[in-house]
Amino acid sequence: MSTQTIAIGGVVAIALAGTGMYMAQNRIEICHVTSDSSKPWNIITVSERAWESKHEAHGDKYPVPAGGCDADTGVGPPPPGGES
Repeated sequence: MSTQTIAIGGVVAIALAGTGMYMAQNRIEICHVTSDSSKPWNIITVSERAWESKHEAHGDKYPVPAGGCDADTGVGPPPPGGES
């Protein structure tokens, strides 16, 4: 693995080549289930990969329903480009 250090205006950034750390990922808003019965859902933004790897499996919802997270209790379709 190679590294590249760049100094810009006194700020140093280190990019790690070949790690994929800086690859752009599609991000989506989901209804994230909580353990708080007074507020059972939070709207959060996650990568499609995070949706597919963990959020979908534990009951989060995508897409966020038009009326908000409490408007619908069903799990929506997979994110664009993803399969369930």
